[in-house]
Amino acid sequence: MSFACCARKVLDTSLPLNRRVSALRSCVQSYHPIGFEATFSFLSSAAGSFANDPAALPRALELLTTSRAAWLAELRAYGVLRRRAKQLGYRVPHPSAPNPNRPSHWYGAPREAAFHAVWVWYSKGASADVDVHALAAALVHRGRFTSVQRAMFEEVRADLAARFAAVDGTRDFQTYSELRDSLYVVRQMAVVVGGNG
Repeated sequence: MSFACCARKVLDTSLPLNRRVSALRSCVQSYHPIGFEATFSFLSSAAGSFANDPAALPRALELLTTSRAAWLAELRAYGVLRRRAKQLGYRVPHPSAPNPNRPSHWYGAPREAAFHAVWVWYSKGASADVDVHALAAALVHRGRFTSVQRAMFEEVRADLAARFAAVDGTRDFQTYSELRDSLYVVRQMAVVVGGNG
């Protein structure tokens, strides 16, 4: 079902509340810039409890729709740039060039949403990488890094990226998954502290 169709169900007050919440989950399934669980949790945190306050559903949908619309606008602009580049003979974008085809942050409130994503990951007790867990703890408890932690963060980020590039996910799926999850958290931390995601 499309995002728009599910969005209409979220707003349909003739439907039972649990069906409306389920429709919001379907919208989040379609667009979850900080991961499904973190996106849904961020909406609940920002808009209010869906179970106790039916008015929270339209607020949550508005937040999600606004972010999605900004992402879609960036996608359109990226498409225009890619078409121009191709006309000039640049068929393949540079690997380090931004590519918004998969959203990596929340449009409209990137820092707040990224901080929430780190908090969700940390509160689950996920700690595949000890250094990532320590950095997440520092960020969750202090809201920022010290200069020493910032240097450690840059080292950890570079190390994880190199290890992820070298791992064969088909042969070692567990290591691949752990590195992917750690990189996800590191990218969210980068948004929080003002680095490149």
